[in-house]
Amino acid sequence: MKKNILPVLAVGTMFSLLIFTNLLVKADESVSIQSSQMIPSSSNSSKIDKTFSSSQVSTNERTEEGDLEEKNTTTSQEMGDDNTDIEHDTQNQSIQKSEREDNEQEQNEIGKGENFNSKLYLNYFGNKLKEVFQTSSDDNLGVNLAMLLLSEKLNSPSRFEVDQTIIQHLMTTYILYDIAFAKESNFMSLMSANDGTTPSENTGFYPHTEEIKEEGLNYQNGQNMNLKAYYVNQNSDKTVIIHGGFRGNWNNGIVTPEYDHFYKSGYNLLFVASRATGGSGGDYITYGQYESDDVLHWIDWEIQKRPNQSILLYGGSMGASTMMSALAKNIPHNVKGIIENCGFSSIDAQLRFTYSNMVVPALNSISGLSSLLDVIGDQTHEDLYLDLLKDNYFDQDLHLNLIQNLPEIGMETTSIPKLIIHGSADDVVPVTNAQKIYDLSKGYKDMLIVEGAGHGKAQEVDPVAYDQHLTDFLRVIFDDQVNVKYLDENGKSLISQDQISLHGTYGDLYKTQQKEFENYDFVSVEGETEGKFSEKTPTVVYIYKQVKDSEKNDNSTDTTHSANQDALGNKKLNKNDITPKVIANERASKEGTQKLLPTTGDKKTDLYFIIGGLLLCSVILALLLKLKFGEKR
Repeated sequence: MKKNILPVLAVGTMFSLLIFTNLLVKADESVSIQSSQMIPSSSNSSKIDKTFSSSQVSTNERTEEGDLEEKNTTTSQEMGDDNTDIEHDTQNQSIQKSEREDNEQEQNEIGKGENFNSKLYLNYFGNKLKEVFQTSSDDNLGVNLAMLLLSEKLNSPSRFEVDQTIIQHLMTTYILYDIAFAKESNFMSLMSANDGTTPSENTGFYPHTEEIKEEGLNYQNGQNMNLKAYYVNQNSDKTVIIHGGFRGNWNNGIVTPEYDHFYKSGYNLLFVASRATGGSGGDYITYGQYESDDVLHWIDWEIQKRPNQSILLYGGSMGASTMMSALAKNIPHNVKGIIENCGFSSIDAQLRFTYSNMVVPALNSISGLSSLLDVIGDQTHEDLYLDLLKDNYFDQDLHLNLIQNLPEIGMETTSIPKLIIHGSADDVVPVTNAQKIYDLSKGYKDMLIVEGAGHGKAQEVDPVAYDQHLTDFLRVIFDDQVNVKYLDENGKSLISQDQISLHGTYGDLYKTQQKEFENYDFVSVEGETEGKFSEKTPTVVYIYKQVKDSEKNDNSTDTTHSANQDALGNKKLNKNDITPKVIANERASKEGTQKLLPTTGDKKTDLYFIIGGLLLCSVILALLLKLKFGEKR
């Protein structure tokens, strides 16, 4: 999606031949007329033949006998070749007849007038276009394509009984669909479909790279589809999941300066192969709407393998919009942050911008093309072609919602850290997208706008600023910190170092602990003793007071006094205070209504119970003896 490789420009060299088509036709007619004039009449031809025969008769007689056998052999071979040619011609005629019949049947199915079916016509035109690309050489592709467009413009209106502008609009619609959404694009096959987010030249793969193949549900059609990714395992507890841009793939490798930063930091890397164009299944490009489902599949895959893994999402161009869209789909807690590099916030707005500011100028720069395709850069035509795409593709095949704006929803409803990168000179995705995304984003956020940088060129234009913002951002999400100090009242540390630092990833919980120090009493704490790691670096201070020997005794007395008071403020008795006299007085004062319980572990109280029990047993024994001897008397 870079301007200099705008898909539509791939057609430029071919469409430039359109203006010569009529000239070519007229030239062919002129050549035919001139050729017919150069052929001699039968009388003149007869004279030439007689003169040629007379001058050559003696030579022919001398060689006639020697050449007779060779002529007979040659004649026999020619007859065989003629038979083969006849067979080939017959087969070709049969094939052409069958194709004409199929063509006529297809045209009949499209319908005429009020029964004209635009979707069937688009399929019909698409097949014709595909045939031109498949059967044409590089030398005649432009002419054949020009002939197809002219033929459709001139013949289809009468063939299908519709207005010529309808045919123009539908041909333009198919060309837009082929470039922007089709898996196997005819026009994109002419050039390298690379928007700068994946390597355009062979860069190779990082060590320990493994190709991963999975199967997942394609929510676009409800069917299972193949999914592909490349995984770089560096045995880290942190993983960066990466998605490339428009029609991007990893065929040339995964090594780039942007991704080097992650690799050199020791993180695991997971490169998602784009659906439709990058090695995964799927039939259409959907600008992040369904590509984000593929990202979620790989997030879940990574968590299943490594449940405690911390994950960062990174995307460039359409890949950035894909990652932002994933945030709108209930991401797990393991996802700690996102870096979006030159992404767009709305599919609808981006398609409109691309059409009016890039496609229209490119096509209209080719003289004569405007007479074949109605391309004007205004809102009327934006609405026209988006409506035609919606009616014939988005609602039927792609199930694409242009106005849902998943990237905006994802950035606005999640609080994970966000780094937004863009170039001020980006003429593919306007820099205004970055400011809009930044303004609506929740949670910690940072933005880098690189002056003079084009689409996806921020790191290339200003690597110092790029790396600094990236380094700071990675620290925020992967290395948050909470400092804990233990001080006396004079600010002196009670531990060997100045402070203890707790480390964690963004959003994880932390909890500090109060410690015990000999000869010190805890006084107070400053700061949140527990919470979540964030971009901030809070300091929790525990303050203690040193206790002297005299204060220890006073504190001991105070503690004893406090311990000897009950809930009503009455004095509690301890084991040193308890005597029989005191117990008696207590019982008398309570009038027997409250039982005086011994202090736990009071040995004297246990002795009283033993003596009392013995006395009671003696009394009982004396009574029994008295009763016994009394009976004998």
